Amino acid sequence: MLSFQEMVAKLKPQLKLIEKTMDSWAMFHPDIETPEHTKCTIFAVEDEALRRELQETFAKIPLKEFLAKSGTTGLAGAAYLIPDALHTKLITASKATDKVPLFATEVVEDWNGGDLKVDIVVRQTLTASTTADGGKWTMRPKFFTSGAQMPTQTWKTTQATLSPKSFGVNLQFGADLIEDAQAFDLVEFYTTQAAHQLGQFATDLALADLKAATDGDGTQATVTAGTDQTTLAHLLEGIREVGAEFWHPDTAIITYEAWGDAILTTATAAGIVPGQAPVGYDLKFLNLNVIFSTSSELHAGVSSGKLTDCITLVLDKSAALLCGRKRWMQISNYAHPIQDLNGAVISCRQDCVTLYKDACCKISES
Repeated sequence: MLSFQEMVAKLKPQLKLIEKTMDSWAMFHPDIETPEHTKCTIFAVEDEALRRELQETFAKIPLKEFLAKSGTTGLAGAAYLIPDALHTKLITASKATDKVPLFATEVVEDWNGGDLKVDIVVRQTLTASTTADGGKWTMRPKFFTSGAQMPTQTWKTTQATLSPKSFGVNLQFGADLIEDAQAFDLVEFYTTQAAHQLGQFATDLALADLKAATDGDGTQATVTAGTDQTTLAHLLEGIREVGAEFWHPDTAIITYEAWGDAILTTATAAGIVPGQAPVGYDLKFLNLNVIFSTSSELHAGVSSGKLTDCITLVLDKSAALLCGRKRWMQISNYAHPIQDLNGAVISCRQDCVTLYKDACCKISES
């Protein structure tokens, strides 16, 4: 791990560039390309070993230590380490509530231009008399003989558009906190809270798009559960519905209410016990990686201390939802790395589209 003295000594060109860019634009994001055609970040170094050391160092050192080293009695030049430290902290902290990468097929970031057009291959409709050979895919491989003409296919497509929408939150913790080294813990605390709120908001937006299923191909499956009671049978029905569309249901998004009320109790009665979850997920249950969520998109409110009218989603992660993001955790109204922390705006841009609606089943309590 690098010391502050080592970082300041090795990163003078990057620190000068960050200072110049922030002075000109009053913002910071590591993907901002400067007129010098380099990224505005200390991580834009050619030495890959140094870059890895920096990433490890920034991941381990808390934000409060960067603030402490950059005051009037601190290390000269260290202040412009703070923007990258702040951005790293925001990204890391947001993962506690940002569940989108756990259920989106892909999170596409920072493409050129504004909107991103996404072509989606339309699958064939199966009936009782239609062969299921190859499932519903129209891009089915075809035999050909050596030396013969290669097979050609025409695929029908539908198109969805990623149009990222901006949202943000401003840091308001009082100018006195950034002037008192004893209060730097609170600065980090409020920064973490802002990141959590942004991560939750991003998750809410993605869940709203997944539920609505307004883009893409197919028709979303639905299961009606009992009055404020989702059982194991309903969850299994959701798995069957997605499987019947020739997808592989591997992910479930469940409220604590639906899980604790009847899914777990009926599962326990059936002798089914949750297992070890992959990294990031809350548990493994049946063939599903489970995400617990308190998102307002998954319930109608609270009554008598319980969530009501809960919604559970069962999906094939590889095909249900595509997420697009730009300038994630950009810090605006931010020209001075310390003095402008209070009032700085942390912003994000996101949009999601459903790819194959039938890769998801919505289980709704009546």
